[in-house]
Amino acid sequence: MPRRNELSQPTPSTSRGRPSQQQTPQPFGSQGTQPATPVDSELDQLVINMVRTVLNLSVNKHPIKKSDLVKNALGGNGRIFAKIIGPVVAELSDVYGYKLVEMEHNKTYLLVSNLPCASILELNEDYRRKYTLLYMVLGYIFMKNGSVPEQGLWDFLAKLNIKEEEHHVYFGNVGKLITETFLKQAYLVRVKQVVEGMNDDRFYYSWGLRAEQELSKKDILESICKLLGKPSICYVTQYTAVYGDRMNTDDEPMETSQAQ
Repeated sequence: MPRRNELSQPTPSTSRGRPSQQQTPQPFGSQGTQPATPVDSELDQLVINMVRTVLNLSVNKHPIKKSDLVKNALGGNGRIFAKIIGPVVAELSDVYGYKLVEMEHNKTYLLVSNLPCASILELNEDYRRKYTLLYMVLGYIFMKNGSVPEQGLWDFLAKLNIKEEEHHVYFGNVGKLITETFLKQAYLVRVKQVVEGMNDDRFYYSWGLRAEQELSKKDILESICKLLGKPSICYVTQYTAVYGDRMNTDDEPMETSQAQ
């Protein structure tokens, strides 16, 4: 599910924790806050520019290229990036509740929320439909040990009368959502794998970085097991992924079964 502060886009702060205007200024040289130097003010402004740029570029939830941040926030001066990225990360976390996650060896970033997951009932109708489909897809992939062949995913959805080539009455253009939207937003990853003994390569779907950061595998496991009427400990691989080696002795006897 999306995080709570994804329902609206915040405006960058310009205070960055500076003292209140009501505080009594202290003489220069006394113990206290020193007057800001031109260099400090310039760095503060660059941090503000960077925060604003990150928020603006993340509206569509796509990964953000470092080169775009340097171009739009720093005027192309990449040498200053390392100096201000720390304060930018702190500002996004402390003020807005976001985490800036590094991808692809410092070339791309993903903005995700640190806040608790929002209830699907808090979303507007469009988001509710999209995230219901996304939750189903990610749940299926998780219960299939984290990776599924592309055809296997579509076969699963077809059993629910959800077809790639047809416009669904509730979810809309399912094919576009799964093969474009969710991939671009880093909820899903689609990779080609060579299968021994087969002439054609196959594509497999797995969880993307945004899904790993935003969704709770524990919630997914417990929700699916509640739907199936089985204790979560029945699914050994998934249970271990969520709870580690802890086994609840109050649970029913373990069945070494896998999700079908």
